[in-house]
Amino acid sequence: MKFNLIPNAQAAGINIADQMTLKDGRSFHTVYDNPAVFVNLFVSNLFVVAGIIIFFMIIAAGYSFLQGEGKGMEQAKTMLTGAVIGFFIMFGAYWIVQIIEALTGATIPI
Repeated sequence: MKFNLIPNAQAAGINIADQMTLKDGRSFHTVYDNPAVFVNLFVSNLFVVAGIIIFFMIIAAGYSFLQGEGKGMEQAKTMLTGAVIGFFIMFGAYWIVQIIEALTGATIPI
């Protein structure tokens, strides 16, 4: 079953993509004319957010470790281990993309 949010939009000749505008007045589909542009923007921002989260996880693990209690130290080790694993996953993903870019000659903006 096909859902149409605005049933008469096509019949009336309304292009919904033209109605979605950004703050500067440009239409959404002129800036993000290809889904890959939007995905690349999302992924690059996701790397920044993940880096900030990892940074704060390391700070929190250090603070918890300095508290010196038995359960807190174990929790700090677990948190630090998770942060380090997350960092290596991000690092590996970045370099895998760089290697694919070098081998294929494609431009992959990250």
